[in-house]
Amino acid sequence: MSTELINRRTATRAKSLIAAQLAATCLLSLILLGCYWPESLTAAYSAFVGGMIATLANAWFALKVFSSNYADEPSVVLRVFYWSELNKILFTCAMFVGAFVLVRPVNAAALLGTYFVVHMTPAMVSMIGRLLKKNSIY
Repeated sequence: MSTELINRRTATRAKSLIAAQLAATCLLSLILLGCYWPESLTAAYSAFVGGMIATLANAWFALKVFSSNYADEPSVVLRVFYWSELNKILFTCAMFVGAFVLVRPVNAAALLGTYFVVHMTPAMVSMIGRLLKKNSIY
C-alpha cells in the first residue's frame, strides 16, 4: 500500500472525526438550550463556544499536518507533527483567553465541560467503531 493512499485515508478519517466534533458541539448546545429555556441561553452559547474551541483546534492541527507535502523522511514528519501540536496548543490557549475576555456573560462550567466532551469525541467515536466492528457478523 502506498504512502499517498495511507495519507488520503488518514486525512479522510480526520475530516470525519472533526465533523463528529462539530455535531457533538451543536447537539450539546441544543440540549442545554432546550433544558431550561430561556434561562439556559448563556449555558447554550457558552457550550457552543467551548465545543468550537476544541473543534477548531483539532481542525487547525489536521490542516497543518495533512496540507504539508512532506517527504517520507521520519525526521521531517516528526517535526511537522511537533510544530502542528505546538500551534494547536497555542491556538487553544488564545481561543480560551478570547472566550473569557470577549464573551459576557459566560457559563464557565458549560464552556469547559463541553470543551472536554468534544475534545474526547474522537476517542469515543473510535471506541464505538471498534466495538461495532468486533460485534458485527461480517
